[in-house]
Amino acid sequence: MRRLNSSIFLTLAALSAAPILGSCSSAPDHPVLDLAGDIPRQYSAKFTHASPTIDGRLDDIAWRDAPWTANFVAVEGSATSRPRYQSRAKMLWNRQYLFLGVWMIEPNLESVPVSSLGYDGLLTFVTRDAELGDYRTISLEPGSLFLDSQFVSGDSPQASGSPSMIVGKVALSGTLDTPGDADRGWWAEIAIPWASLKLPEMATIPSPGDTVRVNYYRKGWAWSPYFEHDLYDTALWGKVELTR
Repeated sequence: MRRLNSSIFLTLAALSAAPILGSCSSAPDHPVLDLAGDIPRQYSAKFTHASPTIDGRLDDIAWRDAPWTANFVAVEGSATSRPRYQSRAKMLWNRQYLFLGVWMIEPNLESVPVSSLGYDGLLTFVTRDAELGDYRTISLEPGSLFLDSQFVSGDSPQASGSPSMIVGKVALSGTLDTPGDADRGWWAEIAIPWASLKLPEMATIPSPGDTVRVNYYRKGWAWSPYFEHDLYDTALWGKVELTR
């Protein structure tokens, strides 16, 4: 397992916590820039019998016991470019879906294009096998624009559209495209059917103990940083263990 070298770890450990703008029941109460431990990031996703309603709000009972991930960090691990605003995620699963929920502080909510990594929305990457190279990307932005694409072993991305049955919604804490007002941020909530992540020689429905690889990217920040490597290097995406 890849670990941070001592110089990078000491630099990252010295970073201070990102600020919170206002309060929200779904936002982390005490954000801590937790960069200790292994890279890639690790997370235990709990099984849920009660599927959350995908409306972007993360206020369903199912989300209450799901822990927050560590804050997203600068992708290159540089102390001089630490994230200006906090972003964190939660994950759950059941026999039908993998559920992802993200909270992002943003003082100026705007509609932004989802066509490139240069935009200010959220990119989510998911695969059930980091070695095979097949994965999905889900893009969301505050104006609710949604894009789901599939990458297959180095091929060009294929827009999947409705057949994938992936659902993504956002909710705002503030007003969209209103310059001058103080917004708090936004949420993204995603439900990914296991059938959309099925790979050859792999059961459609996962079992406890199985691992899914996930990463989130926003404004040059990521949950699991990749330093000098490529954003699409699945080996550096977070390891999400499915637990009961």
